[in-house]
Amino acid sequence: MAFQIDRRQAMLAGLSATTTTLPAMSARAAATPDPLAGAALYADVKAYAGLGEHRTGTPGDDATTVWMERALKAAGYAVERQAFDYPVFDPGHVDITLNGRALESFPYWTPVATPAGGVTAPLSLIGGAAKIALIDLPSGAGGPLDSPPPAQVVAAVDSGVLAVVAITESPLGELSALNRNPKAPPWKVPVVLAAGRDGDALKAAAAAGRSVTVRLEGRSVTRPAHNVIGHRTGPGKPIVISTPKSGWFHCAGERGAGIAIWLGLARWLAATSDRNIIVVASAGHEFDGYGAHHFTQTLAPKPADTRLWVAIGANVAAYDFALEDGQIARQPGPQAARTLGVSSLLMDLGAKAFAGQRGYDKPLDLDAHNAPGELATFRKLGYRPLVGLVAGHPLHHTRRDLADVTDGAMLEPVARGLQAMLREA
Repeated sequence: MAFQIDRRQAMLAGLSATTTTLPAMSARAAATPDPLAGAALYADVKAYAGLGEHRTGTPGDDATTVWMERALKAAGYAVERQAFDYPVFDPGHVDITLNGRALESFPYWTPVATPAGGVTAPLSLIGGAAKIALIDLPSGAGGPLDSPPPAQVVAAVDSGVLAVVAITESPLGELSALNRNPKAPPWKVPVVLAAGRDGDALKAAAAAGRSVTVRLEGRSVTRPAHNVIGHRTGPGKPIVISTPKSGWFHCAGERGAGIAIWLGLARWLAATSDRNIIVVASAGHEFDGYGAHHFTQTLAPKPADTRLWVAIGANVAAYDFALEDGQIARQPGPQAARTLGVSSLLMDLGAKAFAGQRGYDKPLDLDAHNAPGELATFRKLGYRPLVGLVAGHPLHHTRRDLADVTDGAMLEPVARGLQAMLREA
């Protein structure tokens, strides 16, 4: 629900009363390479992607924690880890064998493993005992945070099948991993995802009643995962800048672009400002933003004690991709589905800061509209004023989301837009 006019005016007055012009850069800061330059930002994307897969509680996630800690400490932040235990499934061999050919596959959380070597049975479009069910999920099904599992999956599992194969219809035919509710109990039978490009072959096999082998090997363990929090004490209420740090596969565009901008802003603020700053990178994003919820419930300042919250979400600076002659090809500019959400009193500033940037140049009023992703969490909790970036992408949640989905020329304008807002907000 939108704030009343007098509330917005009061907030604006409060901001005006406490806003100070950023001090001139010191000689040391002036001599430091610009942390928001495109080359610096892209170096961080490549570093993040190079740490491996970033699922919560995995070695890649742990390596990201260490890398972020070092970067923030080098910038002058006091850094702490916020740990929480999380059940982690370590996949081994995961595939679907059809007519002697192994098709790409991936578990749908929370997995239950097959016996070694998998299970073999006729593929069926209607499920049933002694069958492997085949279902076709529409694009985007099960992907958003706080979404229940698709009803088709639940019905197939409950039909008494040996396993379930779910085709993920992503825009470019890639296998698309699905988010899951946090700490959901394992499925009663193995459930695996398949790529849309293999959908026709799988449907033909199911129509003919041919057998397939589903193999989902792995083990479940409980491991610590960590939010990374940097503090830089200064006058006034803190500005909080948040971004998720975990995700499916290498997630260079989904997570890496936002993390690079998050680090760049943290370095810039430390070098040029005496402001009170909190930066947080949260784990557990693929499980309904588990780490972000944990932070807001425990260590985050209360909404009334927060000057501004900036939430940097998914795919914020990535090129669009399309199929050309059957091949995935990068397009000249960003995808259309990009959202800049801001509180009402920052609408004009947001439009000015992101002028000319596709999607972002028409801000969404967060006092009048719902927000996507983790931005919705902070909005619901009452953080105002609030700024957030989030975008869709055709390679979202796919193994193809690698460092070449972005570059310095794509990253820098987005970073400069947030820099401009932070200068004036």
